[in-house]
Amino acid sequence: MLYVQSSVDWMQRAGLQAPEVLSTLLEWTGAAGTLVMPSYPFHSTHREYLQQAPVFDVRRTPAAIGLLPEMFRRTPKVRRSLDPDFPVCALGAAAEATVGTAPAAPDPFGPDSSYQRMLDRDATLVGLGVSLNTNSFIHVIDSRAERGYPEPVYEDGVQLTIVCDAEGRSRPVERKCLRPVFQQLTSPSTIGGEMQPSADVFAILEINGARFFKWHLRAWSEWCLAHASARSASGQWPCWLQRLGAASAETPPS
Repeated sequence: MLYVQSSVDWMQRAGLQAPEVLSTLLEWTGAAGTLVMPSYPFHSTHREYLQQAPVFDVRRTPAAIGLLPEMFRRTPKVRRSLDPDFPVCALGAAAEATVGTAPAAPDPFGPDSSYQRMLDRDATLVGLGVSLNTNSFIHVIDSRAERGYPEPVYEDGVQLTIVCDAEGRSRPVERKCLRPVFQQLTSPSTIGGEMQPSADVFAILEINGARFFKWHLRAWSEWCLAHASARSASGQWPCWLQRLGAASAETPPS
């Protein structure tokens, strides 16, 4: 199982075009594997998106995070999860199991999310022309480790969205909202330096300034959870949230 996050502009710097990349990924995963991509309908903060009381149509709402995810969304037989904010698209042997039959609620990265199901299936994260800070799975770690953090990951209460499924049926779905700082000040790129992973866990290649990398997510997530727990025990933020800790320390009490 491959979970791919991409930037077509940066891939082109390495001489790669979106159609050939998509066909190569589909060929590589084949009938026995599963290809998964994010298909988020927004590129603002989670709060700004949810405050619009969005209506998410699993059939028609475009992926707003890049050309390759939108091309994949339109590929025949691709399945899309019913999550109104952080949906994924999947094609292959475990596609149905990955997207599930209902939105993860109310926590978009909780134990019933597509992201947790991918971790359970030993997925590999592949970054194509994106920063090492591009890693949706860090929110799964923060969701699970939140109790030990100095500050909450999610805002109080829930926001209401409307989800329209593949049969055209609409339903209300409640969502917890990520605090904006957990999107803006998160730096998963620091994990590699702290973890010092082996080559079978992490690999990176740079071509004409474009970065291509992979993370073995089971090993990555196990290390992150242990690291977050150890840091929490001493009242500290995990390494990927050090910027948030510094910003909190600089903010005077009200």
